[in-house]
Amino acid sequence: MKNIPNYITLVRLVLSVLLFFITNNWILFLVIYFVCGISDVLDGFFARTFKWQTKTGARLDSLADFIFFFAAFFRMLLSYRLTIPVPIILGALLIALIRFFNLHITRKKFGMPGILHTIGNKLSGIIFFFACPAAVILGYIPLWVIFIPLISSLEETMILFKADIYNPDIRSFYHLLK
Repeated sequence: MKNIPNYITLVRLVLSVLLFFITNNWILFLVIYFVCGISDVLDGFFARTFKWQTKTGARLDSLADFIFFFAAFFRMLLSYRLTIPVPIILGALLIALIRFFNLHITRKKFGMPGILHTIGNKLSGIIFFFACPAAVILGYIPLWVIFIPLISSLEETMILFKADIYNPDIRSFYHLLK
């Protein structure tokens, strides 16, 4: 029973990879996209509610999130020819660089790669989750969608530099200082 959240995460991981290969079927893409989103909520809900949290599960969840966001973003970018303003492209590249830097920090400092589950990162995930299909429908991505992800990735960097132990469930930099 304790591995149910991990199995749900593995389903999201497989479906996320599948997203990258769906090129001309917007309905199928959206169905799988939303199943991935629901599975992300469910695995965390089961893990926290029933105290089934594991280090492996946290790492697997971070990996599945990363692959989901990467596959969804690039598939939508390549298949659906979005009009993306240069500041958003530059902002997305900056955020990606900061995220890779943060993964490097966690690996060097704590001996494992990982992504923190801060309030800012969760909010960034929600923004990304709804902004991507909305962008395909609207044909463009509004500039404001990069601000919270940029701030949360910088907050994660500050937490990683300041923290003495790795706590993937830290809520914010403020909570680290308490």
